Amino acid sequence: MNNRKKITENIMILEFLKAELDSSRFKNKLTEGLNKLNANTEIITNADLKNEEENQTRKKLFNIYRDYDNNVGLFEGFPTNIEWHEVDITKEELLNQVFYIDYDYWTELTSGSRLPKDAVKSIKEGKTVFEVSNEGFLNASEDFKKGKKFNKLILVSDGKKLVVLEGHLRLTVYAMNPDLVPETIPVIIGYSSNMTEWSCF
Repeated sequence: MNNRKKITENIMILEFLKAELDSSRFKNKLTEGLNKLNANTEIITNADLKNEEENQTRKKLFNIYRDYDNNVGLFEGFPTNIEWHEVDITKEELLNQVFYIDYDYWTELTSGSRLPKDAVKSIKEGKTVFEVSNEGFLNASEDFKKGKKFNKLILVSDGKKLVVLEGHLRLTVYAMNPDLVPETIPVIIGYSSNMTEWSCF
């Protein structure tokens, strides 16, 4: 794993919004947030990171639909002293050392390991969790096989352990198709010595 460059929180937020604008699960809620701010998807699809007003609007949007600064939900206990980096991670590291968040669904799907390889095993065996269909994984896998390019995964770390913050479905699809994953892949990683305080770590 090689550090490529330090990046700003604004870049991380933009990448998060890009991914969820493409998500059937989160797109509607994100769009509702845009409407509340009288903004449109252009601030995501054609972003100007040098425009501070745009950056502030994207952060407000992130707060509205994801409670980013509110210390609840996904971001309960999330540290504020994070350094964000764009990093080249190896395929082996990605598929064997990155954990899902500590959340009931992912714990059950992986039989407790929170590792993508065990999620793939469950999916292949037809195991479903909390009556949630595996169709989303299978459909996304087919799209990946047809050449669809995915947005960057966003990971976090305490300097030792890596946990995916955004991109669980994409990480699973990579694990389902290891032969199609490049030997190195760019990701965003947020480092904090306080990351263990995050409720999902």
